[in-house]
Amino acid sequence: MNYFVIEFPDFNESIQFDLLTDKAPNTCRAFWEVIDEPVEIIVKHAMYTGKEISAQLPPEGKAKDELYNPKPENLTCFPLPGDILFTFMPEYAFGGAPVPIFDIGIFYGRDARTFFPMGWLPGHLMAQVHSAEELVRLQTIGQKVHSEGQQRMIIRRGE
Repeated sequence: MNYFVIEFPDFNESIQFDLLTDKAPNTCRAFWEVIDEPVEIIVKHAMYTGKEISAQLPPEGKAKDELYNPKPENLTCFPLPGDILFTFMPEYAFGGAPVPIFDIGIFYGRDARTFFPMGWLPGHLMAQVHSAEELVRLQTIGQKVHSEGQQRMIIRRGE
């Protein structure tokens, strides 16, 4: 349980992220369980938080079993480029959505912040991009998601 890979098949790109198991052990363990099998989702660019690719895990199944209302650990409102934050919002908390939100925020640029319409919401800093070269590729992907719109993304355990 050291790292995972995020693939963007339409861009023919994959980026490795290192889990921060020493700083967010419970969040990392729970996330690792959720990605026991690869998770394919549609992602979009964030509206409120800055340079972020926003990915919501399916609200049913393992995410609800493992990541529902987690205990706070390694919280931040000011992620750096290459950081991944996990943010949980219970049912009806965000825009009246009747399902919980399990957000994986992939931050690719500077000056990001986790400020939402309901105010500041710190996220669990659980992973960071593996290398400077991969951060450059992540920044290009983030810019493409921003300009081209929703994209397919696959999260899988590292081998």
